[in-house]
Amino acid sequence: MENKERNYLWDNIKVLLIFLVVAGHLLEGFRPLEYPAAVSFDYWIYSFHMPTFIFVSGFLSKSYCKNGQVRSEKVAVFIAYYTIFQVLLLILKGALGNDLKGTSFFDPERGLWYLLAMIFYYLVIPLAEKIPSYVTVGAFMILAVMIGMEPDADTMLSVHRIFVFAPFFFVGYYMSESAVEKLRSIKLPIRLILGVELIACSILIWVLVGFDNFPISVFYGKDNYGELDTDFIYGSILRVESLVIGFLMIFGLLFVMPAVKNFLSYAGAHSLRVYIFHLPIVVLLMDTKYLSEIKIDGPVEFICLILASAAIVALLTIPIFEYPFKWIQLGVHKLYSIKEKKTEE
Repeated sequence: MENKERNYLWDNIKVLLIFLVVAGHLLEGFRPLEYPAAVSFDYWIYSFHMPTFIFVSGFLSKSYCKNGQVRSEKVAVFIAYYTIFQVLLLILKGALGNDLKGTSFFDPERGLWYLLAMIFYYLVIPLAEKIPSYVTVGAFMILAVMIGMEPDADTMLSVHRIFVFAPFFFVGYYMSESAVEKLRSIKLPIRLILGVELIACSILIWVLVGFDNFPISVFYGKDNYGELDTDFIYGSILRVESLVIGFLMIFGLLFVMPAVKNFLSYAGAHSLRVYIFHLPIVVLLMDTKYLSEIKIDGPVEFICLILASAAIVALLTIPIFEYPFKWIQLGVHKLYSIKEKKTEE
């Protein structure tokens, strides 16, 4: 039976975001990009796709904390996800002939940093419940800027990225359903104008700062100011600009994204499995020489990459890819059931 209470706004946003995640990772395998449209698309993707993904994750995390306590089983599931898929990706890299010497289990492969970020944010939620929202968000905004001074923050557990993207998670967490409804209750023509204007402003910002050698890596959230080849003052400006761009794009999407079910909504509802299972494809792309001769240097190659990204998303939404997640969830649930039974005895 269809769940009539489901808000398809978030599924529709997530299907766009997961497509952009896949496209961005594929583009990464073909850098340096020679086709100007591909370069612009690359910048556009990284300016907002992960901030928005984490914002949506925060918004949808409200049920994970009850009576000031986080649902530990939910955290355990994400720890299991990280452990299993980190090991599998390391095995895959080793099978491809990569030297794994010096590789740390706590240094996440590719996009698995997102799972570590979610674990951290979930654990912070009980504290965030006890203090005013502006204190939490303000503190993480300051930390997002200050973490850029730490040279070793991203060498373990993706600490740098966790702090840089934290403001997006907690703004999403604190934002209520009614606040979103008020934003979207503005008359459609005005909402469309405002949404397009916000997106246009965001694009304009990164185009303009591009003339000042605005590095795309500032959007990755993992580089300290030394790696960005800048000092603290200019690095802080870059960080704040990236945060502002992210928030502008988020609210632009909230204005313009339809909230009705469509044929793409299913993929958005299952975006996590697409996110996880596209990572082996990225490893194969980045760590083998099969595609090293291919260049994105024209419209045909660029369109093929877009179509390939869409095909990967469509493929990974096939129900068979859901089973590993169900098995992991079932395993964690059984462990918790055994623990509760022993506690009762």
